Amino acid sequence: MDGLPDAEDEGRITRLWSARDRSRLLLLVAVTVWASAAQVAAGTPAWPTAAAIALGVLLALLGLTVRSAAEPKAWWPRFAALAAIPLLLAFVAGPWWAATAAWASTAAGWGPPRRAQPYVVGLGLSAGLLAFAGGGDAGLALVLGGFVALAGFFAVQARHASELMTELRETKQELARLAVVEERNRIARDLHDLVGHSLSVVAVKTELARRLLPIDTGRADGELKDIDAIVRRALSEVRQAVTGYRQPTLAAELSSAVQAARAAGIRCEVTSPESWDLPVAVEGLLAWTVREGITNVLRHSGAANCWITVTGDPGDAAGIAGGIAVEVADDGAVRDRDDGRPGNGLAGLSERARALGGSLTAGRRDGGGFRLRVEVTG
Repeated sequence: MDGLPDAEDEGRITRLWSARDRSRLLLLVAVTVWASAAQVAAGTPAWPTAAAIALGVLLALLGLTVRSAAEPKAWWPRFAALAAIPLLLAFVAGPWWAATAAWASTAAGWGPPRRAQPYVVGLGLSAGLLAFAGGGDAGLALVLGGFVALAGFFAVQARHASELMTELRETKQELARLAVVEERNRIARDLHDLVGHSLSVVAVKTELARRLLPIDTGRADGELKDIDAIVRRALSEVRQAVTGYRQPTLAAELSSAVQAARAAGIRCEVTSPESWDLPVAVEGLLAWTVREGITNVLRHSGAANCWITVTGDPGDAAGIAGGIAVEVADDGAVRDRDDGRPGNGLAGLSERARALGGSLTAGRRDGGGFRLRVEVTG
């Protein structure tokens, strides 16, 4: 969808945020390990040291699982423990434990509260004050409090990004659903316009022929001939409509070409008008050109770059003003056929172009590579 990230971009963004999330969790684990090491280095008695480290391990375990508690009733007790334990340790066991309150501020950023900022600020201030009260100097208290607050704000940012990606994904799904519904409605309208009138006339004439048959076989025969002509004309119109539905669209082929090139590790750049309203046959020709061109790039060129350019005046639904052309070029190697003739794809494309009064040009590109161009004049 225009303006929305495609599946590849969405996957790249998701992987990026997942990597950042994992790095934050590793940092919090590292801070807990640092606090435990500082507790050991402080030379306090063994039992208080072991108890403090055990609480630190409990903090890490709770912090790693608190985001999985989707229900607020399960989340709040864990959050309360994450907030109370490090603040108690900072006051009783040593100021370094204040840093582990970052587990609580991170949980607040991801948790049920819709406004997590007050919780994050409160935890940061509490951690700094208790670190100072627990024996730390003002500088250490400021650093530890700031670290706790920053961890929470980063979690809030990550949560907003996650919600935005979910909203974008849902929007894309809804737009796709609406597009399908609109296309179904359009097909239904077209078929009704094409077939409805013809069948109504056939029904009337059939009834008339049935009534005339016993009294005027000549007129009845004429009505039956009219019915035959109407049915044949309706069948022809339906076939033309189905052909139009099957016709590839230029926008879809451009998007598909870019995705196929990316998948093959080829950089593909598209230049085209913002919009166009071309006759169905002309748009189909341009779409087939893009499909044939990108297929040749992927199969034969070994290119690193390709360029797809749509130029000219898109005109309107009634025709083309001044002509329009599409060109597919690459910087790969040019491999000629052994018999010197163009491939079947290019031959068929050339026939399509001539049928619409257009022309096809294919050959070596200035600067290396291959160039395919199809042009239709007004």
